[in-house]
Amino acid sequence: MDTARSPTSPRKQLALPSTHKPIGLAELEAPLDYSFYNMTSLQDVIYWEPRQGFLPPKRLYVEEEVPDNEARVGAKAANPILPKKSPSTNQKLSKSKCLKLNNNCLSEIGDIKEVASGLFEDVDSVAWLDLSFNELTKVDDILLQFPNLQILYLHGNQFSNMAEIEKLAKIPTLKKLSLHGNPIENEKGYKYIVMSMLPGIQTLDFSRITKADRRTAATLEGMNKNLKKRRGKPKTEDD
Repeated sequence: MDTARSPTSPRKQLALPSTHKPIGLAELEAPLDYSFYNMTSLQDVIYWEPRQGFLPPKRLYVEEEVPDNEARVGAKAANPILPKKSPSTNQKLSKSKCLKLNNNCLSEIGDIKEVASGLFEDVDSVAWLDLSFNELTKVDDILLQFPNLQILYLHGNQFSNMAEIEKLAKIPTLKKLSLHGNPIENEKGYKYIVMSMLPGIQTLDFSRITKADRRTAATLEGMNKNLKKRRGKPKTEDD
């Protein structure tokens, strides 16, 4: 027996409000990736091509042999800045806005702007630096010379002094910061201390900073200021 089927109206698709904000250009473009190269100096980038997906890294050329360590030190002292490219390559400057130097053995980055100038078409447009999992202990002032820096990964280093992190307050464009895996993470109230020092950041350790977080940070900051005032107040006979 055939059953009559009533015509069905097409389903209406509900237009739900989007909760996603536009992703910054720095997060969309392919980064220059020099991670996992065991580099101890930023000048070592001249020996490598940046990684391309899962392909193995390609070495551009082999460093000229120096007879012994003493001669090597003397050679670098005489010419401390190594050439930025191999003479045998015609590598073009990158239009990327992200530089990944994570998982190396870097203990200082004082020449990062100079090195980056030899890699990027517009070094001042660099918005994302990944320096995670290195051996850094200090925030070098050179980071202040990246006028559009928005994302900075410093997790997995050796930062033990909060005063170093406070230097980042001089980077007004900074929005995303990672610091977990450093000795400072063990400091009581670490998360809220960082928030109070850097009120402009929106994300800390890959977690969005909420209004409640900011209220807590402000409360703790006020309590700490009052405590410091009390400690600095001279004692009277009634004390």
